[in-house]
This record gives sequence, structure tokens and C-alpha cells, in this order.
Amino acid sequence: MLTIKDTPHCSVACGQLADGCKSCVKGEKLVLFVTDLCPATCFYCPISEERKMRYVMYANETALAGSEAEQIAAMLEEAKACRATGAGITGGDPLTRLDRTCAYIRALKKEFGKDFHIHLYTPLILVNERTLGALADAGLDEIRVHPSLTGEKFWSRMTLARNYPWRVGIEIPMFPDKVAETERLLQYVAEHKLIDFCNLNELEAADRSAQEFEKRDYTLTTTSSHAVQGSKDAGMQVLRTARTLGIPAHFCTVHLKDRIQMGNRLLRRAANTAMPFDTVDEEGLFTRGAIYLSYAPDTGYARALAAVSASDRARELAALTNIYDWLLAQGMPADAGMIDTTRLRIILADDALRHLARKLKKKFPTARCAVVTEYPTSDAFIVELEWLSTGRAS
Repeated sequence: MLTIKDTPHCSVACGQLADGCKSCVKGEKLVLFVTDLCPATCFYCPISEERKMRYVMYANETALAGSEAEQIAAMLEEAKACRATGAGITGGDPLTRLDRTCAYIRALKKEFGKDFHIHLYTPLILVNERTLGALADAGLDEIRVHPSLTGEKFWSRMTLARNYPWRVGIEIPMFPDKVAETERLLQYVAEHKLIDFCNLNELEAADRSAQEFEKRDYTLTTTSSHAVQGSKDAGMQVLRTARTLGIPAHFCTVHLKDRIQMGNRLLRRAANTAMPFDTVDEEGLFTRGAIYLSYAPDTGYARALAAVSASDRARELAALTNIYDWLLAQGMPADAGMIDTTRLRIILADDALRHLARKLKKKFPTARCAVVTEYPTSDAFIVELEWLSTGRAS
């Protein structure tokens, strides 16, 4: 009989983790968001306002834009930056953009080989022989379906997934008041031998769905967490049922997803992308000096960068190059700083900038000097910022 035990990742497992989960908890999986479109209307949908109905695609925090070839190139670059050993494809429902999803799978397999493990999440609404066949031909290794607990209308479609040489699993949130419904689903799949594993995610209230959670009297465990009270207790009860039915199952906590998995991914990316002048802390965050001109991290910074015209970008880069050349003339080694063409700034060692800030400001009055602590991700999300010219901190 399967045993239930705590994992080293702050979760609880009944039996072995699924192959995709084994890589995910280590931060080794590229998170590939291929579409926000989805035929399901789940009230608890975790898609953020920044992605919902924006027709955007992301590889981790890297937006994928342009032609399909440009999107694939950016995806592969991000996979290399975080030293990914696999990918998890999500949305929305990736099956609403089947051709795009299959193209991404093929590109990843071609670049990294057949052992690059790829799993995909989908509700059952668009599951049929055509969509499953296309995913299998592209090289998908693991499919995770999301059956509704309110009705069995699409449950029989899980039978189709058994016709292909991948691993099949269920992945659903654990509602504190839906234990009986969840157990009924597990009994159904056990009776028909439809799955290899089951993942139960600790229920999490997204900001955009907070009102829907309030309507259902779901409360959070703490003021600092989005985890819903009672979800873990319900998950433990369902794990005991899974053990009785012989189904390997995993209760994945919010802490695992938001801290451990994400934290491990940040550390991997930081180790691979840190510049010689960066100070890297135990969480993988970079501390570095930054010199800004026309575009600085104030309100609307990201929108302003996205709206920069080609001519304005060229002028800004020319002005930054002038400052960079001056820094080299002051004795800065060529590998001790660089022009960040994405965020239109110069980055360098924080202690070097502190030493040069006053002199630089006299030479270039419009320059703004700061020490920033930021994520090692492509969006370089700023956690802490100290303006050296004014002494302000934010």
C-alpha cells in the first residue's frame, strides 16, 4: 500500500511524485504560458489582470512577442538562462492555441533533446482524438487534466488520453468544502484505470477573484498568504482516500509553489545570468548600481519603456553610451559595467557607483543614480531602490 509522508518541499505525498513535479520542485521547469483563452469559466482562475484577455505569451517572466520564430527564439533563450530541464505548459487552456502549443513543444524537444520533460495542463472541454494526437505527435511527455467537480459531462474523455504513450494525471485545487466531490472523482478514475497520479493544489485566492471567494465564505489562513483555510485539512482527507484506491497523489502547498519552486528557479537563473559586478544574495536577488536618464523606475516605468519609439530609443542609448565611455575613462574595467538596452540604463557594481555618483552627477546633471535590488528575471522586478542623488529610498 502507498504511504503518506511529508516531502522535503513543504508538501505531502501519497507515493511518488509525478515526473513533472520532481523537476518542478527543484525549479528546473520552464513555465510556458501560451494563452489566456479558455473555454472553462472557473471562478478561482488564478490568471492575473496583467495576462487575462491580453493575448500575451510568457516563458517564465519573459514576454514572447513578434513572429513565431521570434517567440520561439525568446523561449529557448529563457530556457537556457534558467538552465531548464523541462517545461510546464499552461494558460488558459493551451488547446485553444493548439498549433502554437505544438510548435513550442517541437522547438523545445529539437533544442534540448527527447529527455527534456514537458507536461501540459488542460480542462477536458477541448480534449478529443485530434487535439491529443497533435500533442502526442509533437512529443508531449505528460498531460494533466482538470475535470470539473460540478458534473461528469466530460469525465469520459479521460479515456482518450490513455491511447497515447504519456503519463496521465489529474490536477485540481483542493476545495475545503468539496471533499466528497473530489473523492467521487478519484473513485471514478480508479474504477476505469484512467490516471497515473493526482495532484491536489492548496486552494489559493487570486486578487482578481477575491470577491468570488468571499461569496463562498472562503477565508485565508493568514493575512500574508493567499492560501484558503481548510484546504490542507481537506487535502489530507483526500490523500487517505487516494491511498486506499492505490492512486499516487500529492498535496502541493502554496508555500511550495510561491517560495520553494519559485525560489529554486530564481537561484538557478541567478547563478547562470549574474554579471561579474552583481552582488547575489541567498535568494538569488541581484544588488547593483543603476544609472538612468529619461526613463527611471517611477510610476509607469514599464509602460513608458514599452512605448519608447525607435528614434527615442536610439537617442537614449547614445546618451547612455556617452556616460558609459566616461566611466571607462575613469578607470572602470570593461567587464565592470554594461548598458542595459532593455531597460535603458547602465548597470555596474553598487559600491563603484556610490564612489562615482557625486562626480558623475556634476558631469551629467540629468543622470539619476540608484542602488537597486531586483529579481534575476528578464523583467528585473525591483524589490528595493535607493536614489543616491537625493538619499531617498523606496
